[in-house]
Amino acid sequence: MKQSFMHLVQCFCTLLFILFYFVKKDQMPKNKLASFRYRVINNCLKNSARKWTRIDLNDEIDKQLYESFGIDKGISKRTFHYDIELMRSLPPRGFDAPIVVKDGYYKYEDPAYSIDSVPLSEMDIESINNAVELLSHFKQLPIHSQLSLVKDKVTGQVFTNTESQPIIELEYKAVKGIEFLTPLYQHIKENMVIEIGYQSFKSQVHKKFVLHPYFLKQYNHRWYLVALSERFTNVGTYSLDRITKVNPLPAIKYDNSLNINHSEHFKDVIGVTLETGKISVEIIASITSSQAPYIITKPIHDSQKVIEENENEITISLRIIPNYEFYSTILSFGSSIKIVSPEFVREEVYNILKIACRNYEV
Repeated sequence: MKQSFMHLVQCFCTLLFILFYFVKKDQMPKNKLASFRYRVINNCLKNSARKWTRIDLNDEIDKQLYESFGIDKGISKRTFHYDIELMRSLPPRGFDAPIVVKDGYYKYEDPAYSIDSVPLSEMDIESINNAVELLSHFKQLPIHSQLSLVKDKVTGQVFTNTESQPIIELEYKAVKGIEFLTPLYQHIKENMVIEIGYQSFKSQVHKKFVLHPYFLKQYNHRWYLVALSERFTNVGTYSLDRITKVNPLPAIKYDNSLNINHSEHFKDVIGVTLETGKISVEIIASITSSQAPYIITKPIHDSQKVIEENENEITISLRIIPNYEFYSTILSFGSSIKIVSPEFVREEVYNILKIACRNYEV
């Protein structure tokens, strides 16, 4: 099965759409950098018209790392030799690359060789099959219709096993607006300005917005578009279940000058409600001992820290902007949680609970 390795990698990366957008990427993993270096070496050695010394290959790797990832620290001689050794080693560790050195020059002994043509191992195929099975739960994703096709290309088989029971069961709810997910995804990829029709739950007026779409975010089973509005000249969040239409506007130049960092944009809040001008504050809360294990193992927010603990309760701190989703989360724990500070957050929780109690007065 001589499939193009690079093409399969690209397909597999597409399958990982859901992970790409919702897993934090603070640093590039070392194995990804190593894989990139192998590609650079491979591209050099495929060019048999040029002679490549170790220094030439080193310089090209350093150049590509800087241009692609902004890494200005060159690789060491030891790293280079390790990369060559790994490429020469047999699969699944390496590529069985026929790299030879003659008179100080590196080349492929077989000029037609490329690591792109190395077939996938059975372990690789099994991993991709498992990813396909897992991601097939997300029927609303733009890539869903491609899943079976990609698996067919990888395995050479038709994916018809529809009667088998899934090993992993993921929660999924069909919500309004999912039909816009695919076109919005494509418009974002193409840097396309769009006009949307929008009907807010709080207004009877149907509005139109010209937007520069940046990325899509899922929270609590709903999907949201994060985009720059030409009307308000700021970045806003638009729920797909309130969008009524989406039209591309190719005549308007796309604006990405704000350079929004996807993982950083919502880092100070729970959910998607982000009010302009609000800053994060430290919130201290105490949790009963019976509820503590659940909050420790599933933190309320990434900033959560346990600052005190005894047999009756734990005390945690959060660095967060209190928003609608924050208060909803706190209230979901009922009497098991108590806000200690700041006072304005305590008062807000108290007022919400006071109104709720009135609804149950006998």
